[in-house]
Amino acid sequence: MLRPSSAYALPLLIAALLTGCGGGGGGGNSGTPDNGNPAATPALSFNPSTVRATVSAGTSLTLNVIATVTRPGDFANAASVFASVVDSNGVIVPNAQVVRDSDTQYHAVLQTAPSLAAGTYTGNFSVRLCRDSACAAQFPGSPMQLPYNLQVVPAGQLAFTATPAVALNATAHLSGAAPVPVSVAIGGEGRNWSASTGGAAWLKPTPASGSGSGTLSVAFDATGLAVGDYSTTLTITASDGQSVALPVALSVQPSGLTTNTGGVVFNAINGAPIATQVVAIDTDDHSSLAWSAVSSDTWLRVSPASGASTPSTMVLTVDPTVAALASGSYPGSISLKANNLPARSLPVTLNLAKPTLSSSLNSISLGGTYGRDFTVNPSLTLSLNTVTNAWPWSLGTLPAWVTANSASTSVNQTGATVAFTAKPAAAQVGITSALVTATARVNGDSVPAQVLLTINKDKHKLIPSETGVGFSASPGWSRLTRTLTVSDNYNTFGGMSAASDQGWLVAGVNANKLILTADPTPLGPDTLNIATVTLTPLDADASAPETVRVALWKGTRTPVANVSTVLSYSNVATDPIRPYAYVHNGGAYIDVYNLYKGQKVATITGLGASLGDMVTSSNGDYLFLLNLSSRTITTIDLNTQQVLTQLPVNADKSTRLKVIRPNGVEMLVLSNGAAYLTSSGVRLNLPLTSGGTLAASGNGKSLLQQDENNSSVQITTLSVDYAALNGGTLFTARIPAASHGNTGSLGQDIAVSADGTRIYTASSTPKLCSILNPADLGVLGYLAAGDGTPNNIKLGSDGRIFCGTAVKSAFSDVWMYDTSGKLLNQFRLAATGRQLLPRQLAVSGDGMMMIGITDDGTATMVPVGP
Repeated sequence: MLRPSSAYALPLLIAALLTGCGGGGGGGNSGTPDNGNPAATPALSFNPSTVRATVSAGTSLTLNVIATVTRPGDFANAASVFASVVDSNGVIVPNAQVVRDSDTQYHAVLQTAPSLAAGTYTGNFSVRLCRDSACAAQFPGSPMQLPYNLQVVPAGQLAFTATPAVALNATAHLSGAAPVPVSVAIGGEGRNWSASTGGAAWLKPTPASGSGSGTLSVAFDATGLAVGDYSTTLTITASDGQSVALPVALSVQPSGLTTNTGGVVFNAINGAPIATQVVAIDTDDHSSLAWSAVSSDTWLRVSPASGASTPSTMVLTVDPTVAALASGSYPGSISLKANNLPARSLPVTLNLAKPTLSSSLNSISLGGTYGRDFTVNPSLTLSLNTVTNAWPWSLGTLPAWVTANSASTSVNQTGATVAFTAKPAAAQVGITSALVTATARVNGDSVPAQVLLTINKDKHKLIPSETGVGFSASPGWSRLTRTLTVSDNYNTFGGMSAASDQGWLVAGVNANKLILTADPTPLGPDTLNIATVTLTPLDADASAPETVRVALWKGTRTPVANVSTVLSYSNVATDPIRPYAYVHNGGAYIDVYNLYKGQKVATITGLGASLGDMVTSSNGDYLFLLNLSSRTITTIDLNTQQVLTQLPVNADKSTRLKVIRPNGVEMLVLSNGAAYLTSSGVRLNLPLTSGGTLAASGNGKSLLQQDENNSSVQITTLSVDYAALNGGTLFTARIPAASHGNTGSLGQDIAVSADGTRIYTASSTPKLCSILNPADLGVLGYLAAGDGTPNNIKLGSDGRIFCGTAVKSAFSDVWMYDTSGKLLNQFRLAATGRQLLPRQLAVSGDGMMMIGITDDGTATMVPVGP
């Protein structure tokens, strides 16, 4: 069944017609109209009108038949054409091939059935063209009779054959070049043969006769013929009576315009330059004529649009901008005309590929790793693959927390750079992302490129160099003023204000300096007074105010001599703001001593049965105590001296504690690598070894761990930071550090200057405290310690350095230096025959008193003075 999609579905029609029964033959109708009645005129005519051939039994012979549609209009509106051929004798095998010669003419290649026995076969094929599969209704001129006459000679008798290389069909133009001759292979061994054209003078076989096998050349000569279609039969007859009839057709067309191409195709990227194409124009007979050319579409231009003579050339140019074409395929044409010649249409196709807008980066992050660096303006480059042609582009809506230096310019393959600037004040704390689209407009195409913008924003705040300050006033000495440095963690300090909640303390501001001045005059004797200073940032983006806790001890006497305790202790820690020392003997309680009075002022109980290391918070509000019996960290409120919480930990008596404040976030660090946010108890992890003494710079971003009592000193250095990203993120990096034998052996204690530029260590050998460079742990110098073995190194709040030693009989066991390494004083803390315990030396918050525990458990308070 055929379902043609156009009025002239001739290839399908003929194919179905000729393969329906396996073959076709000459027409039985004369083709002469009968009183104008279409039903009496065959729908198809065949050449030859009768199929004649001679073939040897057991072989198959190839035959050619030309079919011409008589009335194409009969099939113009047909929904379907059902073709069938009735071959009652089965003389044709069902493998016909159909080739289109023109809109109304086709030829079929047929093969005789090899099963035919020797003899003569005559009859008719009945060809039907129906409107339905049951053939209840036929088209006008159907059915048709195609006669055939086949001679099958016995096997072994040589068959005479004449086989053309291609169908003997040709087209010639008036005054044009003659069609190419067609060769015919003659198989006529042992026989003579001759060729007859049926009286058609325009058909010229050469040679006209011959003998044996050979080649016959068939030429077409249209000289003197009028425009029209001509047909005849070339009959080649052998001397043994066999013959072959070959249908021949010649179509004579009027002379017309010609081009050097059957069609022009432009393939380009939309928006990119498109090269022109040149088309040559001539006539079939090469005559010189004036011509004109007209484009079918505005995007297609031809130049020149006319010419005075042929041959000539025209230049085709396409411009998608004229009609703002989007990517796709666009058909067009150039209509060519010349006087007295039929018009010719030259098809032109424009294939536009969609351009691509590319970004050098798929994502951009603002704020840096920690969400505090907004000085860098990252950029990306947009590029459009339109070579030198530039097109407008624009950015989509940006989130409020970022701006771009350019939101709309033009772009081509060279590229356009876009830099982004963060506006952290408009972002929320944490990590925020937004997908932003840059769009280029190229003619009718919208070309996007997406980039993921992310802003890391830490909590913006002020960070004072210290959050706890201790003052004292005594008749003999006093410390009543301190200057703290206040930094902005974004490094964009925008100013601040400071307010004290107590009249005796004045908080002054000079740029990023906080100047604290205490006046003890209105205060009562032997009193401890505590104030809170509130720092408020002037930058609106900075978060809630920061506080500094300040304590002032007003005493009635100045300590002048050492005071030792009666009770025995093993561990000591001093308060950063109060003149207090907290001591315990590893049992179940902590005694609190006023260093200025040399007296126990309180006892904290309910702590468990076995106590370990302890440390205070940086502002003096809390004491953190390692409870070995319950394996917990106990938090004690130092304002009320009440036990608050018990936090389970994995620790033992070798575990050391340290409080650090990286980025102003306080955390308690254990030497086994565990760390806890003091505000919430959230557990963090640090890459530390299982034990060793801890020290940190004033900002808490440099954390050191020194092993204890090993044959060579090993120091681990960590960089530490904490940002409010992803709900809070700890950043750590372990800085490789090897064993430095020249710093001694049997490490005991370690300290770091507030600014982090110096490391101080105490080790058993050499008998000197060491000064190290944090960059490479190289030795910068030594601090003399007499004949003692250094086992303590402490720094006062004023920067003074205290090198404590284990020595049983010497004038001094603690040596005090200034920040430059100059010896200021030396003290004897232990009684004769006794020595200072490792890491059990501490300095008061105001830097004026010292306390240490000796190997007999005695805690001795030593006046240091200003």
